[in-house]
Amino acid sequence: MRDLFQARVMTPLIVIIVIQSVLTMASYAIPVIAPVAAIDLGMAPSAVGAAVSIVYFTAMLAGLPSGLFIARFGAQRVFQATLVLAGAGILLIALGHPLWALAGALLIGTATAPMNPTGSHVLARVSPPNWQPLIFSIKQCSTPAGGMLAGAILPPLIVLYDWRMALTVVPALALAALILSMIFGVGPREPRRAGSRIALRDILASLRFVWLDRILRGYALAGMAFAGCQLAMATYLVVYLWRELGIAPEIAGLIFAVNHVSGIVARIILGFVAGRWLATKTILPILALVGAAGLTALALSSASWPLAFLFVTATVVGAGGNGWVGLFLSEIAILAADGRAADATSGAQFFMYGGIVAGPLLGSGIIAVTGSYPALYMTFAVVAFAAGLGLYRLTR
Repeated sequence: MRDLFQARVMTPLIVIIVIQSVLTMASYAIPVIAPVAAIDLGMAPSAVGAAVSIVYFTAMLAGLPSGLFIARFGAQRVFQATLVLAGAGILLIALGHPLWALAGALLIGTATAPMNPTGSHVLARVSPPNWQPLIFSIKQCSTPAGGMLAGAILPPLIVLYDWRMALTVVPALALAALILSMIFGVGPREPRRAGSRIALRDILASLRFVWLDRILRGYALAGMAFAGCQLAMATYLVVYLWRELGIAPEIAGLIFAVNHVSGIVARIILGFVAGRWLATKTILPILALVGAAGLTALALSSASWPLAFLFVTATVVGAGGNGWVGLFLSEIAILAADGRAADATSGAQFFMYGGIVAGPLLGSGIIAVTGSYPALYMTFAVVAFAAGLGLYRLTR
């Protein structure tokens, strides 16, 4: 394990985890504050799905040229720009006006866009091959870590102060992460392609690269389904627990945090297992089945059931719904041609974010038509099951 704990591997990994945790916290702050902020913004709490979709639709489009920006400006500058954009977006939302909130969601989406391609680009260059699935899984722990921070920190601050004051924590953390990146850097220095223009053809190159490869295309479509299920679950979880099951806001936030802690643990364990005892292509369909089971349990939940059941359910959904991303991105980087990890990740991320956009929007539609959160969770349980079956058939 000596090659795993080298400074050239650990230093960028830790800095990237911090940066991505803050960026993810910014996006998860929206569904966490939705039950109270929606009133001030003149929106129904269930409309949070549209707000989250705006964030990730922006990220879906803005992420395509990530490889070009990394080549021109370097990974460190790209990451630092994302932190500035995320902090500014949160401050706009905290102004409490619908138009400023829309602008803030657009900025957060733009900040989120290059996150995964930039991290994959750096870690694909420094990771020992035999440890790459674990390193990518640890890196992707930043996503549930951001959700855990949002769920653990923001609701108590909302209760003590208000939602606007609670949100100011995020820009403060973004500033701290920015300073950390300036002190330690983000990976080794690399040659830059300075002065080159960015054309539409170049922006779409990463999308073509993934779509024209049968295996990459299949993984990308599966990732779209997985991501849609994950975000639909997370977007409505606090609202569902708080408004429908009558759970106190601080307990609902804690369940939300537990869901993401479970994802962190699952990513680390599965990253260690992958490539040693089970292949990644075997693990991913199993995770889809676990996620489907957890979503089914959420759909069947009742206000009369004990809190312990809800915590266990959140744990199961976190393992299945959050545990897949690191393995998925590692496999994409491995399947990509040499030096094209950022391009492959950008193209696959387009589909992932497509699922993230579609998931909350589909959830809003289901709630509008049926008025039922259980119908929403049961629908996505079916989607998760179908995605797992499709990925199994692709890779068997």
